Amino acid sequence: NAKLVIIGQDVEPPEIVMHLPMLCEEKEIPYIYVKKADIGDAVGIHVSTAAAVIVEEAKDKELLPDILEKLKEIKK
Repeated sequence: NAKLVIIGQDVEPPEIVMHLPMLCEEKEIPYIYVKKADIGDAVGIHVSTAAAVIVEEAKDKELLPDILEKLKEIKK
């Protein structure tokens, strides 16, 4: 059901999130690495977070295709 998975690039130990890219690739879900503090801020909990998932586009659903396109460009 995930539309995008956001993974903390600075998670210690890395084993906490190392399985997520493989799962995403298996299920063809786009993912991106960002600082774990930024993930916490983005989801509104104000603490560092190892990962987050977007499952609904909600009112900003028009932004998701743009984000996914930019991710594809970065991976090239």
